Amino acid sequence: MLILERQQMIIELLKQHNSLTVTDMAKLCSVSKETLRRDLRVLEKKGMICRSHGDAMLTELFSHKPIVPLILNTSKPSFRQKILVNAEIKTRIARKALQFVNNADRIALDSRSSCWFLSRQLPNVDMTVITHSINVVQTLAAKSQIQIFVLGGAYFAKNEDMVGTLTEKKMLAEFKIDTLFISCDGLDFDNGLSDNNEYHARLKKQMILTARKVIVLADSSKFNQNAFAKICNLGDIDVLITDKKIDKLLQKEMDWHSVNVVIA
Repeated sequence: MLILERQQMIIELLKQHNSLTVTDMAKLCSVSKETLRRDLRVLEKKGMICRSHGDAMLTELFSHKPIVPLILNTSKPSFRQKILVNAEIKTRIARKALQFVNNADRIALDSRSSCWFLSRQLPNVDMTVITHSINVVQTLAAKSQIQIFVLGGAYFAKNEDMVGTLTEKKMLAEFKIDTLFISCDGLDFDNGLSDNNEYHARLKKQMILTARKVIVLADSSKFNQNAFAKICNLGDIDVLITDKKIDKLLQKEMDWHSVNVVIA
């Protein structure tokens, strides 16, 4: 992660949590505490944060100022870049999704940033989580009551996940999923759900076939967008959790397929 990206991530984290310790921020940013402290000194000199006894918080001016994330490659941003985009909305959607998580459930999470935000909200209770996301695994590792199964395969550093034929066919076939949570790059009236990554699209198709219930976490920026690879039709999902009401035509299509649309 580049220095500017990491500093933007620190600002976004402080907007969400008001105050965080150096240790917590270092873990969330996957850097050493020394590196994190250097970033905090830079941000403090810029007047963006203030530090006190191992904690950091935003100054009053920047706590209400929108943070525009730096996207170096707008066509295919990395996972670390994606978590900076619409973080507050994704957190709201994740919290809303908790109503569909029950004790002792077997749930699956894809490797999108929306599912990572959900993993952060999951309570430490008896449940099983199946995922191909390294970041979800790292987040859930501290929750001792949650049993984690990792779908192996080819590791892609940019997305920090596992994909490929081994993930799709051999490992996934061993599991029965109660509830699958996924996200997408596009959600369209005619073409359903789509993804800019063909490997992700193929894996999600297989996950959908294995799951009893499919829940899509997608903010309104995904509406009426058509990405590179199709995931599924609208009729293949059960619930859409988003941040805004969808347009009348799309809502009519959702009603036709009995898709429950939930506004966070």
